Amino acid sequence: MYKYSLIILGFLSSLIGSQEIPDYKGDYVFTNSRVTMKGIRELSSKKETNERTIQFNAKFPLGRIKIISDFTEADNQIASTKYNVDVKWTLISDKRVLTFDQAKNTLISAGKFKWESSLLANENVFDPLNVQIQIRKNVIAGLTEFSLMLPDLKTGAIEPNNYKVVGEGSYQVEGVDYPCVVVERIRTQDDRTTRYFLAPELDYLIIKVEDQDEDGDTMLELKKLY
Repeated sequence: MYKYSLIILGFLSSLIGSQEIPDYKGDYVFTNSRVTMKGIRELSSKKETNERTIQFNAKFPLGRIKIISDFTEADNQIASTKYNVDVKWTLISDKRVLTFDQAKNTLISAGKFKWESSLLANENVFDPLNVQIQIRKNVIAGLTEFSLMLPDLKTGAIEPNNYKVVGEGSYQVEGVDYPCVVVERIRTQDDRTTRYFLAPELDYLIIKVEDQDEDGDTMLELKKLY
């Protein structure tokens, strides 16, 4: 039985690794109880160096936000490099930087929260942006339940985030209705539920995110794809 389990795990790993996610650029709107902001989310690549970047740049009244995730992807395996959040509102500035040192097996946080943690020996540790690439890869590979490791941005604790395909839905972008696979993440540690809407016709691009926690509802919606 153990031998067959290893064969199955190896087969699933090869399927997940074979899912190539193409670059994209789109206009998104972020909304919660306090603010609405319009911005651009973009995934770009430098194939000669295996470097990829996913970023979200948005403006809101009297402020702006920039979130950047740098990572490498060799043989379709993601390795996080740096995660940077830079928020400015009137005279207030909030910066947070996560540095993933794969050689030293450390994860260091600078800015608002300062801490240092050890990366996991046998599992990838993702950041809040590049994990969405892995979610797409897993769904394309046919997985209906899976767990991915993410750091708590405040404490540095590396925790499993559990995901499950919960059904189907649809969402309209520029007058076109796109059927979606709906993936749900539930974080019991902070009473938070997130739903991702992945459009198979767009390489399983996440075109809508619904997030519910004790602070209220948050929405991220694709409005235009370039």
